[in-house]
Amino acid sequence: MNPSLIAAGLFFAAVLVAIGYIIGRRRRKPIASIPEGPIIQEDERQRMLGLLEGLSRWASEYSGNVSNYQSELGEISDAMRISIQQSRADSRGNRDNSAQQAADARMVTLINQIMSTNTELQVRLEAAEKQLEEQTEQIQSYLTEARTDGLTGLFNRRAFDQKLDETFGHYRSGGRLFTLILIDIDHFKMINDTHGHPVGDVVLQQIATRLGNGMQEAEMVARFGGEEFAIITTLPIRAAADKMNKLRDRIANDPISVGTAELQVTLSVGLSQPGDDLVIGPLVRRADEALYSAKNMGRNRVYYNDGNGAQLFGAPEVIRN
Repeated sequence: MNPSLIAAGLFFAAVLVAIGYIIGRRRRKPIASIPEGPIIQEDERQRMLGLLEGLSRWASEYSGNVSNYQSELGEISDAMRISIQQSRADSRGNRDNSAQQAADARMVTLINQIMSTNTELQVRLEAAEKQLEEQTEQIQSYLTEARTDGLTGLFNRRAFDQKLDETFGHYRSGGRLFTLILIDIDHFKMINDTHGHPVGDVVLQQIATRLGNGMQEAEMVARFGGEEFAIITTLPIRAAADKMNKLRDRIANDPISVGTAELQVTLSVGLSQPGDDLVIGPLVRRADEALYSAKNMGRNRVYYNDGNGAQLFGAPEVIRN
């Protein structure tokens, strides 16, 4: 077989290997998508800025390497074209085969250079993909931290506010009705003052776990701030009130063990649902008023406000504002 054809075949094989490698790697290891996050605080923004600047520097360096490879491959391709032309000219002129052999040797050398470049490119692609995946994981970790309460592992206030805005927006656009639930641990300050803040932290963690397990169908369970929690659920308001009342009762009758202490912890709960509200403020205000009624009327109970004033769940009592 003509060495020129062999050389050309090897050249195209090298290119196909590189293309196949890139496509194959992307199919096997797609880069994970980055979740949409909330507004980021200044300290978190600085951490992510440093990470992104490092990624930008790496991308610039890698881009330069790719440009160099393109230039090198272009030079080799031009040299191969010249070698083939010389080989054909020598063949038509019936000149000494030594010229043909020299041209073929040059092509083989060039092919070896292409294969070497292709191998080096594969190695660099592997290293680049690994570094990019590591950077992506770091960014995902930072975004997760920005949305998560460090003590309880629940979503934090910022993540909850974003979810509430989205859910309310979908409702206003014809989406499903939903219920907003606000929960407060009764006499939490007394727990901290009597047993210390470490014990209070355990109580918060335990309540967070029980709320998460008890409301698994919820759209989101979050720590709203301090000893207050918040839930978004697509359950109708009375069904949600019934579920929360049962959960409240279980928690009240299942003491939390912290060291040698057995703490009976109770919850006050307020619920509301959107009506004809054009903005989200009245929805939150009604849930807060229902929670205040539960606290003001004795704690350890559930009140809901469906637009007709705060009502004690399971009783005809109505608190008018």
